[in-house]
Amino acid sequence: MHHSRKPVRKCHGCGLNLRDHCGMFEYPHDMWHEHRRCPGYMNEELLARYQAQQERTHPDPKREKRKQAAKIRDTAMHHDGDRHVFFSARP
Repeated sequence: MHHSRKPVRKCHGCGLNLRDHCGMFEYPHDMWHEHRRCPGYMNEELLARYQAQQERTHPDPKREKRKQAAKIRDTAMHHDGDRHVFFSARP
């Protein structure tokens, strides 16, 4: 059987469903097939563990530098006279 990391339809509404993969299990389809109900579905304890794990990861300094450069580049005047301004959702 072809294994896929993509969550199945039954995963809809779960906090661990990250659209292209599951936050906790490598093969979500197997969790539903073997257990009839995924042990991570709507499980607050596993969701809290996943969120704590995500908070511990450190941001990549090179990525942050590229993001800052892109923000500056987006506000530059272009050759056709248009100015693209960066709008932030945060005040």
